Amino acid sequence: MNKLILAMGFCLLSCSFTKAQVATYKNSVRAGIDYMSLDAPDDLGYRARLGYARHIGNDRLVFGVNLGYLKVRNWEHIANIYTANNYSIEGRPRERVTADVTVSFDFLKNQRHALRIGAGPSVWYRKDDRLRSAQYIVFENGTLTDVKTQWERFDELNVGYNLLAEYEYLITPEISIAGRFGVANLRRSGISSVFGLEVGYRF
Repeated sequence: MNKLILAMGFCLLSCSFTKAQVATYKNSVRAGIDYMSLDAPDDLGYRARLGYARHIGNDRLVFGVNLGYLKVRNWEHIANIYTANNYSIEGRPRERVTADVTVSFDFLKNQRHALRIGAGPSVWYRKDDRLRSAQYIVFENGTLTDVKTQWERFDELNVGYNLLAEYEYLITPEISIAGRFGVANLRRSGISSVFGLEVGYRF
């Protein structure tokens, strides 16, 4: 009888320890950096990003909200076809304030690894100067003078959608690292592709 009681006690302790080891958390906060492309015209820059996620159904379904900010210098190149010289004109910095909501599904039934694919709506604020025309006088030595430019200015909200694929690895039950690839289509402001890394904390 004593052996039976000891065995049952050991089993209960083992089960409790196992449950503690694989404890799932319902919420997480994330911080990341994305290498992101801009459209119209093409450009590249880094976006800082913060996010919150709600984990549902034993982590198989994730509802995420991400806010980000990107700012890159706005260089427009003027090439003189008669010489080898190149000239650049700088406009206002290009800025994006991004808000993405993504619902994603995990295809791996694993406590430490997750491979998710998701989609959702996006709302981005866009600040851009787009060079429409440039007029100038070219000297015989290839230099320019009397440069006149015409810019088109954008300060607007754009609505679209985002697609996401990400791999997440749990270092501990609370701390995770992840890599992600995504595409956002904001219609008027074009399509942006995103490669990113992030660190998360679950609670």
